[in-house]
Amino acid sequence: MSGHPDEGARPLPAFVPWLALVAGAGLLLLLNTEWAVLPGWLMGALFLFFSRRQRPAVGFVGLLVINTVAAGVTNLGVFPGSAASAFGMALGGALVVAALYLADRLVVGPRGSFAGTLFLPAATTALEYFSSLGNPFGTWGVLAYTQARVPVLVQLVSVTGLWGLTFLLVWFATVANWAFEHRETGRRVLPGVAVFVGVLVAILGFGALRLAGAGSVGEPVRVAGITVAGELATGREAGVSRLMKGEVFADEDWRAFAEASRAVNEELLRLSEREAANGAKLLLWSEGNAVVLAGELEALIARGSTLARERGVWLGMSVASFTPEAERMLRNELILVGPDGAVAWRYVKSRPVPGWEADHSIPGSPEPAVSQAPGVGVLGGAICFDGDFPAVFASAAERGLELLLLPSSDWEGISPLHTRQAVFRAVEQGFSMVRQVNQGLSVAVDGYGRVYGELDHFTARERVLRAELPVGRVPTLYARIGDSVGLLSGLVALGWGLLASVRGLVARRRSAVRAVVAAP
Repeated sequence: MSGHPDEGARPLPAFVPWLALVAGAGLLLLLNTEWAVLPGWLMGALFLFFSRRQRPAVGFVGLLVINTVAAGVTNLGVFPGSAASAFGMALGGALVVAALYLADRLVVGPRGSFAGTLFLPAATTALEYFSSLGNPFGTWGVLAYTQARVPVLVQLVSVTGLWGLTFLLVWFATVANWAFEHRETGRRVLPGVAVFVGVLVAILGFGALRLAGAGSVGEPVRVAGITVAGELATGREAGVSRLMKGEVFADEDWRAFAEASRAVNEELLRLSEREAANGAKLLLWSEGNAVVLAGELEALIARGSTLARERGVWLGMSVASFTPEAERMLRNELILVGPDGAVAWRYVKSRPVPGWEADHSIPGSPEPAVSQAPGVGVLGGAICFDGDFPAVFASAAERGLELLLLPSSDWEGISPLHTRQAVFRAVEQGFSMVRQVNQGLSVAVDGYGRVYGELDHFTARERVLRAELPVGRVPTLYARIGDSVGLLSGLVALGWGLLASVRGLVARRRSAVRAVVAAP
């Protein structure tokens, strides 16, 4: 690496890098919104512009402070809880971001070669991939999700998973900075810029051609997603809220909670009967919309079985059952009942949300449930937060999954982002998906991510999603190679870092030898 980033060119005023840092923080505030597309491209370029023009320690501290503040403010509107927890989470993420840019500053540095533009993308991609393996929040916050509103780019995940898209976004940042740092060389930067533009055009072309050539993935099936909300659900919602705040229920509290929940359960059955009568072949309740005490669970299943048998439909009953006397009192379950009235499978949520749900849930199922559903296709089931873990669905895809039922329950701070993220799972593995959401955006999509039905809980008067959804599989390379791109990025970044360390040691050793030789 060489010296000053503006070497040979007209130097910039000292305040400009700091202005870029503040602008990057402003874009960070938009990452959890529908306007995240441009911030996903530009934020990294601005942070890198700042980092490359500071001493390593100054750049690290500046990025750490500004990212902690901006991400903390964002977390206040996204995650329920105290300000301390919001800014605590932000500090952890900011440390990672600052460390990545510090590594770039030390390993590549200002005015590095064009090949050096690949280090930060590889390091960032590797860190996102490996952290997702042990992170209780899975892939939440992965940079690739910012492009959820750009279908042609989303198609890339059918090849590389999230990791190729993250790599592309960070590579844009490094190439933009590389070209600016070498601006005094004029046209000599054009070949490097042309390489990046060529790759970007190829990716966009692949996505456009894939969507243009996409026919129907299978026979259409009339589906209906059902959520009961509003005044009828007030007592149920209040009970759930009290439990999640840690309140201790006495016997009379449990009785009142169960009674309030019965009204919601009755309405779910009534709406299911109506949608079946109107031609729906597959019905899905949103996550935990039905609530029962454990002793009443089998009776509710029996009523659902009767409905499914009499109407000849497939019914996905998402039920939260509580055992008051148990420490792990919650069984968050999706139960699929077939037209013969028999239970096809029962799936218990495998990835409860960290916090109250994780602390009080029984152990979940080892993998998504999958079985053949005559008249529909190969049906599988998972629940809400499971959808933030791509690896969860690898085995289901191997078993021929054609339609994933993903009942969910969100809140306004993460809607519609959480649903947009879940759609990536459909494109990665090539299956259709129905995500029926309480307090969020419900969608029915195919294996290309094309939307066949959409319902916003916060604007709809009735929370019933209806769609004619084609059910079938779309072949994807990602289903074969999995997260190889994330793993390869890790190997490249590690090898690059080790090589840079060895070169640094050798250079220092040579300097020491020359100093000894030169000494009188």
